[in-house]
Amino acid sequence: MQHQKKKSRRCDLKIESKEGKLLKYLRESRNLSVRAAGKIMGTSDSTVSHTEHGRRDLDKETLQKFLDAYGFSLQEFERMLRGDIVLPENMRGECIEMIKRLDSSKLKAVKAFLNTFLG
Repeated sequence: MQHQKKKSRRCDLKIESKEGKLLKYLRESRNLSVRAAGKIMGTSDSTVSHTEHGRRDLDKETLQKFLDAYGFSLQEFERMLRGDIVLPENMRGECIEMIKRLDSSKLKAVKAFLNTFLG
């Protein structure tokens, strides 16, 4: 019995790009899961994930689907890529890590402060 050689596919290769990382940031900025983003775009969650992580090529049509789903224009996307619009690298994650290190008295103060931004 001969073993067939596995066909090489683009999704077997991972080539992370600034575009993919930015798309992930934009999705997360809209509080969308990979699954929810795929549903909005009419595609699979694996397509979203593979695009963000460099396992799928990003063509103009696909890029536009992402941008439409997330509410950004191509011009805004290009400005973000160039660095004309500065984005926090991982602001939410950094904030969560800081909150985890607070003692309970300081945490109460932070909660009260954050509540002033809601509703």
